[in-house]
Amino acid sequence: MRILKKIPIHPTFILLFFWFLLSGVVLEFFILIGVVLIHELGHYVVAKKLGYKLSGFYLAPYGVSLNYKDGKFLPYDEVKIALAGPMANFALSFLLLGLWWLFPVLYCFTYQIANLSLFLALFNLLPAYPLDGGRVLVSALSEKLGRKKALKISIAFNLAFCVVFFIGFVITCFINYNPTLALMVVFLLGGIMESKFEGRYESINLFNKKIKDFSHVKSLAVSEQASLGELLRAIDSGKLTLFYILYADGKTRILSEKAVLSLCMKHPITTKIKDLML
Repeated sequence: MRILKKIPIHPTFILLFFWFLLSGVVLEFFILIGVVLIHELGHYVVAKKLGYKLSGFYLAPYGVSLNYKDGKFLPYDEVKIALAGPMANFALSFLLLGLWWLFPVLYCFTYQIANLSLFLALFNLLPAYPLDGGRVLVSALSEKLGRKKALKISIAFNLAFCVVFFIGFVITCFINYNPTLALMVVFLLGGIMESKFEGRYESINLFNKKIKDFSHVKSLAVSEQASLGELLRAIDSGKLTLFYILYADGKTRILSEKAVLSLCMKHPITTKIKDLML
């Protein structure tokens, strides 16, 4: 029970465990966990490279949703992070395929890993939130429609896939019983109705932020090694943000959020502060 308290688990993941247990294929369940961890390792590595700090996660049947500090993503960063998981699974499957060609004897021991990894990648690419494909869809639509409207559109895709999977489940009841399809329906519905199992994002419009006569100020001390992207992500949507840049020679320079936005328009967001002529 202590483990359950420390590691948030989606209810459908527990149901999936019992299904594997009753089906007598517990080994496959642990293989699935391993494949899921590789999937999320892809997310984690790319997110960390882009400068995002992990603040929490929860374990779901087809992935471990990683929540990042403040939940603020640059548009294309979210796409990169979302696609990194499926790409990691594709890479694992193709790696095993190559090993089978070199060492055919490995096929008997690894074909389930390759199959589950491939299935996880393909399923996560469905444009249904909170799957990775859904996050890409929401991120793309948010550019023009805003995140709230984009999420509403993604809900329509969720419901459509729920109908398809439910029909498939009903059909399998008469042919080859497969409760996994029913779990998919529950999981996708959970993505709509249960906010605590969704990724934490905040839609902000930094260019049109309204500053009052007296506004709260957020002051941050930043190393010259920080990138423009890291400064941009640190800007608070509800406060005026000021950055105190600390240089190695002991000098300090103050940058306003407006100055940071201006620099981001002129330079790549990966540019280090020390490389700018300030």
